Amino acid sequence: MELNGSKKIIILGLILLIVAGLVVVALKGFNVYLMLEQHESINIFIGKETNIKEVKDICKEVFGKKAVVVRSVDFFRDSFNISSQSITDEERNNLVTKINEKYGTELEAENIERMKVSNVRIRDLIRPYIKPVIISVVVIVAYLVIRFRKMNTFELLGKLFVLVALTELAIASLIAIVRIPVSPVIVNLMTVIAVVELVLYIAKKEKEREELD
Repeated sequence: MELNGSKKIIILGLILLIVAGLVVVALKGFNVYLMLEQHESINIFIGKETNIKEVKDICKEVFGKKAVVVRSVDFFRDSFNISSQSITDEERNNLVTKINEKYGTELEAENIERMKVSNVRIRDLIRPYIKPVIISVVVIVAYLVIRFRKMNTFELLGKLFVLVALTELAIASLIAIVRIPVSPVIVNLMTVIAVVELVLYIAKKEKEREELD
């Protein structure tokens, strides 16, 4: 496979990015989304439909710059789960006081339990994707071998593998370097990018096949 000057520069840039990403992962690991890390959470029952933005604003006042995730617990939006890496007694007390002042409730901090939530390992995050990916790879390889039998199949598959692998490793490296939190959304996005690359690659080869015919 011959590469012109611009392609060589792009590939070299991707390789350098991947190496830098590997160094960051080795030293710091990935930055993981709060809900996948070990963290603490509390459930607050307000008893009336509440705007989640108001609860988030209260949490910003209480927790300051600490990462906090606020989620509605039920359909009626009167209960909320509040999660942070750690929740001190003072933070819990201040949170309950501000919610009581805001909504006229009579919550007692002592009755609100802090729950410790274990971390989710990245390999556990991607495990549900392994079987579908293997099945998809087998189907795709079979399709390419049959569809493009007049072309050099091994070279075709090799180029496809290198293309997808370089792109996915480069994206993962960028995520590690920029410290973007790894979450299910990121995993799904990377899967979509791989599918798009695959579709574009097959479309390109279909055009080349038509020219050969």
